[in-house]
Amino acid sequence: MKPESDLKEKTSHGDVLFPLEQYSTILSPVNPEVSMHWHPEMEFTRITQGQARYSIDFQECLAKEGDFICVQPGLLHTAKFLSPDVFASDSFVFHLNLLGSSSGDICTLRYFVPLMEGTLQLPHRISAKDPLSSDIKDAFQSLSLAYRERQQGYELEIKALLFHLLRLLATHPETTYMNEEDKGKRFRRQRLKEVFDFIHEHFAEEIRVESLAKLCHISPSRFMHLFKETNGSTFSQYLNQYRIRRSALLLRQGMGIVEAAYSCGFNHLPYFYKRFQEYYRMTPRQFQLLPEDPKPSGEFPEEVGH
Repeated sequence: MKPESDLKEKTSHGDVLFPLEQYSTILSPVNPEVSMHWHPEMEFTRITQGQARYSIDFQECLAKEGDFICVQPGLLHTAKFLSPDVFASDSFVFHLNLLGSSSGDICTLRYFVPLMEGTLQLPHRISAKDPLSSDIKDAFQSLSLAYRERQQGYELEIKALLFHLLRLLATHPETTYMNEEDKGKRFRRQRLKEVFDFIHEHFAEEIRVESLAKLCHISPSRFMHLFKETNGSTFSQYLNQYRIRRSALLLRQGMGIVEAAYSCGFNHLPYFYKRFQEYYRMTPRQFQLLPEDPKPSGEFPEEVGH
């Protein structure tokens, strides 16, 4: 295992003095997914076009145009393209230190520490039809405007708007503190982080279910059930899809089809072609000939840019 999680995003968001960055995400048939990753920062996202299926802390939700997505620090998350055209969103990723989470005041004790530890659970998705949606939309748009124009005092305005958004989320009826059962479920999901780290590090090799089950200290049959229950797909489905996405990245970088297939653990070319066509709805050769799509939001954890 690597000393640092392979699923941890490597991008720096802002700088030490102002740890915040805005991103635009575009998903399409060519770039259909933001792979699973996590970061120690908070993430606020507003869907501006299309729809995608998000998985946040292994809990799935369908996000459509106008919806708001909240990802708390440390939670594994991914988004999969579902729209017939394109999916687009705007995101702010920021560290809670920007709001003074390292101080010892009541906000830190009551909100920031529980947010970072995961014991305070904010809703992952706010529907466009939610009563709070209008206020959240206005605050997010003001946040985008302040970040883009950067007029004198914009840093203060951004901090004020982030506090306002957190207050709105804290008052939402779905916001809760973890009970003991929730903590048990969270512990099992944390164990799966190690599993995905292992898969992403050894995806080109043969991976045995028994080895992954040992990481979770459970039986292989229990592991298979837990994996499907929390991830929505079987282990073999996830591994194949991850290998396909890695091979697509290599094809984009100019590698030949055969070499890309073998580099990603496919030792049988007809099987590779079949899985590639299932995932991208086109052959590897057709994929190579496609014109450059808008820059992906980040296919893999080390490249994710939201």
